[in-house]
Amino acid sequence: MSQNAADLTVGEFIEIKYRVPQRAFEDGAEPSLSDRWFVAEIIYQDYDTPPMARLADGQFTDIRPFMTWRRIGAGAGHSM
Repeated sequence: MSQNAADLTVGEFIEIKYRVPQRAFEDGAEPSLSDRWFVAEIIYQDYDTPPMARLADGQFTDIRPFMTWRRIGAGAGHSM
């Protein structure tokens, strides 16, 4: 689902897939993971470094080659 991160542009919105632990409701239950998509805005793009994005909660992350992400638009209807 991920395209080439070098094609991302500043101001573009993407979703990044993270695997997060789910809370166990039983004692001794095996921990499980859940896939969650987080909205992020590309804030920096230089062709010799990975693009940098700001997540909806304000944290910053590089878009690394191993990350799964998808485009969701170029700013229309999104506010962070």
